[in-house]
Amino acid sequence: LTTAEAVTIAQQLVNRQTTKTQLINDGFSRYSLNSKDDLPPWFLDDEAKFYKPNIPVTKEAIAALRARQRALDARPIKKIAEAKGRKKMRAAQRLEKAMKKAEGVNATADMTEREKAQQIEKLMKKGVAKGKQKKEVSVVVAKGAHKGIKGRPKGVKGRYTMVDARMRKEVRAPCSHPRTLDLSVITDAS
Repeated sequence: LTTAEAVTIAQQLVNRQTTKTQLINDGFSRYSLNSKDDLPPWFLDDEAKFYKPNIPVTKEAIAALRARQRALDARPIKKIAEAKGRKKMRAAQRLEKAMKKAEGVNATADMTEREKAQQIEKLMKKGVAKGKQKKEVSVVVAKGAHKGIKGRPKGVKGRYTMVDARMRKEVRAPCSHPRTLDLSVITDAS
């Protein structure tokens, strides 16, 4: 059921608004018994496009098709799903490794219970925190109020890096500046 007409007919059959016999009888119309022998291809193409029975469609059929399409579009892409699976697997491996180290710390006899607890907590934090990504570095352009400033600019939170107009342009298009070109491939013509 890929078209709205097909969904409409299926719904009518399921809801007993029409019968199989009525559908077969509706199939015989002025559109069904035309002879197509000895007709030019351009005419047949035109006929295929426009000479069709007009089957009414319902709003419910169109809504059902749109809902199905939305569900298909909402599915994650296979590569993204695989990447998420790998990420999950690595996190589980890190946690398992930390658990093994924690068991080793717990088995040692020369530490107090408090030291053991602190060591285990530290190991677990390390095992979980590695999966977290670093926070993004905000770029602050050194112009206007930020020009020639020393220290943290006002209104900037978290990690930042100060750049001037030239550096900002180089970040946007890294190969446009001659300093970034590889000059070793250029040979002298003489």
